[in-house]
Amino acid sequence: MKRLRSARRRGPAIGPVALGLALVAGIAAALAVALWWAGPPEVAEAVAPASTDQCRATPRFTADPAVQAGGQGAQGTIALSTDGHEKGLVLVAGSSRARYQHPTWDDAGYLGAIAYDRQGNVYAAPTPRLSLVDNPLAGAASLWRVDSATAEMRPFVTLPGAASERNPFGVLGLFYACDTDTLYAGTVLGSTPSAEHGGVVAVHLPDGAARPVLSDLDVMGVLVVRQGDGLMLYAGLARSPAIVAVPLDAQGRAAGPAAPLLDLAEAGASPQERARKLRLVDGVLVADLVPFNFSLQSSASGSPQVRRAAWGWDAAAGAWRVRERAGTPQAAP
Repeated sequence: MKRLRSARRRGPAIGPVALGLALVAGIAAALAVALWWAGPPEVAEAVAPASTDQCRATPRFTADPAVQAGGQGAQGTIALSTDGHEKGLVLVAGSSRARYQHPTWDDAGYLGAIAYDRQGNVYAAPTPRLSLVDNPLAGAASLWRVDSATAEMRPFVTLPGAASERNPFGVLGLFYACDTDTLYAGTVLGSTPSAEHGGVVAVHLPDGAARPVLSDLDVMGVLVVRQGDGLMLYAGLARSPAIVAVPLDAQGRAAGPAAPLLDLAEAGASPQERARKLRLVDGVLVADLVPFNFSLQSSASGSPQVRRAAWGWDAAAGAWRVRERAGTPQAAP
């Protein structure tokens, strides 16, 4: 009888454990059913890159009567060009393509990349085309500024590095970012056939201070985009048909290493073509492609043949997808 009573005392102790296990199993089953009915968890779509140059202003000198008279008073679209046969900067006005050039606009020789800031000032980079007579090596690292009010062009800042007879090129790309009031320059300064010493230099416009953002990588076209709460620098490489991306902090400084972004060959670029200019147009990434091999002969025609390729943003994948393959070359104005 003692053994029986002892067994009865131990028996009830098993009940709470079994009840607890059953309760846990029931909750798990109910949770599984709830999740099944709710479907798979939603994946947040990646925020599309946004433009950072929307504050750019039209130069005030375009409204000057003297400029309009020089452009034969043409109405319609007014654009500044460096790709024509003229040396320096040229204003092309209206459907008649009337042209105007301020007396100082050829002081730096032939020009290449240009950019506008929020006041309408224009920044230009000397780029040799025919010979070093018009573009001496000493001027390859200089950036020039066209005053928005007076239209006068003067030297603005000299970047680190120097050109040489083996590589007469300096600054090949420019972009102005409103968020940081900074001009970004893609360069190949100081590079040789076997070594890359170029990169991207950021020039803070209020004080003219220049600092490197990307080093030891030759760069042509540059673009800064806003993605979520951060900034991203896109750099078109000068030695291969590719674009890399560099995260930037709120002050426009590099916040991480460069990473591959786009292979231009997937959009139809040839092995010799490079992204000379990058821009966002209504959410579409557009690249102007030109052949480049560090030779003056490749640009001696005076009017480069440009092919364009475009990419659209795939929010689900968080990546750019080819939207338009490079087509027939287009001559610059």
